[in-house]
Amino acid sequence: MFTYIIIAVLLEMLVAFAGILIVLAGFERVQKHLYYFISFSVGTFLGVVFFDLLPEAIELTEHEQGPLWVLGGFLTFYLLSRFLFWYHHHEDEHCDHEYSKESGVMILSADFVHNFVDGILIAAAFMADTHLGIVTTIAVLLHEFPQEMSDFFVLIRAGMSKTKALLLNFLVSISTLAGALIAYFALSSIEFAIGPLLGIAAGNFLYIAASDLLPSLHAKENKSRRAIQVILLFVGLGVMFTISLFGGHDH
Repeated sequence: MFTYIIIAVLLEMLVAFAGILIVLAGFERVQKHLYYFISFSVGTFLGVVFFDLLPEAIELTEHEQGPLWVLGGFLTFYLLSRFLFWYHHHEDEHCDHEYSKESGVMILSADFVHNFVDGILIAAAFMADTHLGIVTTIAVLLHEFPQEMSDFFVLIRAGMSKTKALLLNFLVSISTLAGALIAYFALSSIEFAIGPLLGIAAGNFLYIAASDLLPSLHAKENKSRRAIQVILLFVGLGVMFTISLFGGHDH
């Protein structure tokens, strides 16, 4: 189990180098296809929540309080985003904003917290069930890929060199490992907290899908692609359903 957690965390940390695609292919070319990837990510998020995280949270919490933890997780991340402005962001890459150095610092600070939370949720998922850990990791990776490219773009616009932006993105991603290790050793002695954490993870995924991913797909420049986006969303759902159906569980 511990080995799986470390592998999953290292994979997420490597996604911090997604900005290399912008360097190699050019931003315009990457942006043209990015929203298709986001559409697929929405489907995987919803699939993981309703096919895996929520059922597992209900099973592992007393009196089947899983849905309450999902609601609590959703509201918690909403409040963090609303009042602290640091938990999560998905910059509108096509805009012509000029970013200050302070914007770069805020982006990195937000990602530090975001990656730390991801580490906790990945560890909790694996500790509940290996299959659940795998599908949770897949969903996180699919979301992190476009997110890290967005971060890279904003850091460049804030005045950083490409090398510095990639390096700082990677260093910030180390918080994923910290969150996973803390969660692993803590949950080993307080296993009753795994169920609530899975509910919170489901709330987190729902919040990201509703407040971050879906709105970006409704942007004006993406309306002509709506049919393909809808198809890819359902493809994402179908992939997660298939994995859930045939992947099996440890218990």
